[in-house]
Amino acid sequence: MQTDTKADYSIRHDPADRMLRITATGFWSAGLAAKFAADLLAQGVILRLRHGAFYTLADVSDAPVQPAGVVDQLAAMMPRALQLTSAPIAAIAGSILTKMQIERYLNAPNCRVFTDHDEAVAWMQSVGLPT
Repeated sequence: MQTDTKADYSIRHDPADRMLRITATGFWSAGLAAKFAADLLAQGVILRLRHGAFYTLADVSDAPVQPAGVVDQLAAMMPRALQLTSAPIAAIAGSILTKMQIERYLNAPNCRVFTDHDEAVAWMQSVGLPT
């Protein structure tokens, strides 16, 4: 099996708008999904302790539908990730099929999946951060 050289992610905090921004690209391997899960949980803990509540915006519009094993790993991570914040979590999918796949594991009351960036941000801001 060939490695997808575009498969990657970034996680960064924007203090000005209290947002954790995640970008994911390419076709992920199980190893990359495991690394992402560990990085996200570690950074989420630090962010919560230092800054309190934060929005999460995951832009996966440049990532295709992922293998079942990757989705299973992300689904297994979500209960721990959801313990870090009750603030809005929005994902931006690049297609309806990818949106449906993400909705399988991003399905808590504070989570939504969109295909439009502006709609995702507007929804998060309308819900607001918990006090």
